Amino acid sequence: MKLLNGYGRPVLIAAAVLVVVVWLAVRYVTATPGASHRGPPTPLDAQGRRLADDLKKHVTGVASEEHNVSRPEALERSARYIETRLAALGYSVSRQEFEAEGVKVRNIEVSKGSGNRVLVVGAHYDSAQGAVGADDNGSGVAALIELARFLKTVEPAPGLEMRLVFYVNEELPWFATDKMGSYVHAKRLAKEGKDVVAMLSLETIGWYSENFDSQRYPFPFSLFYPSKGNFVGFVANLRSRSLMHRVVGTFRRAVAFPSEGVAAPESIPGIGWSDQWAYWKFGWPALMVTDTAVFRYPHYHTLRDTPDKISYDRLARVVRGLEGVVRDLASIR
Repeated sequence: MKLLNGYGRPVLIAAAVLVVVVWLAVRYVTATPGASHRGPPTPLDAQGRRLADDLKKHVTGVASEEHNVSRPEALERSARYIETRLAALGYSVSRQEFEAEGVKVRNIEVSKGSGNRVLVVGAHYDSAQGAVGADDNGSGVAALIELARFLKTVEPAPGLEMRLVFYVNEELPWFATDKMGSYVHAKRLAKEGKDVVAMLSLETIGWYSENFDSQRYPFPFSLFYPSKGNFVGFVANLRSRSLMHRVVGTFRRAVAFPSEGVAAPESIPGIGWSDQWAYWKFGWPALMVTDTAVFRYPHYHTLRDTPDKISYDRLARVVRGLEGVVRDLASIR
């Protein structure tokens, strides 16, 4: 009893300090500007309905069958669809070609402005093996095609180049290898001496649910985020925290749609699971825009991930918010 009394006060103080430290760490990781939209979404206007229809056409055009290096003819059909749509918008389309398992594959890119500083917005267009890939990642590709339309008239700040990139080989077995399309792209930028001021990876952004417990998280995020999978997430590493704050704040001002943000260590499962990973490897700020994929979507990486599963009206709202985000980032001086 004397031993307990002698050490009781220091133990309580140490426990209190630990609680404060943990609270501050959690606050640092999860804090975002503004507040997420609550309540039912506002009805889409005529322009929004047209956007939803166009997004559906793109998802169907890119992701109606498994398409990857193991299915090269299907992968080529997806690539040509993207190139055709971009050319129809008046862009000069560039290819970054390389080989993977003897198959010639390519990143597809369009740009606006010029300069040493670069803003990258990207989405991978290959599907996982054994998956159709409508949400992962036809939804991101469709969003990027429509962003290319909306941003056609944008003039980036002096000295800033905006690049919209459609990546090949994001999925396994290429993820985190030198044959991953986004890594090939980032490596070339580094070799050219470019400075990426911001990178957004549009990754699996088309499935939403209003059901409680439809959203899961890696521990301990379930303690701090909603159980409804009705929001779009902005996921950054710790070095990209400032970018995440700017993006989330702009998105919330641009559109009334539920949104959550996090800037967390890359070691946490899911934080680095997309093309932003490649830009982190070169020390650049980057984040993923996502519906959280495997933590929400019941058809993730299966042949059931088909175009009919996508919530196109909600995807249209997300795209409108992202338009506001990219316009803001394009003004960086």
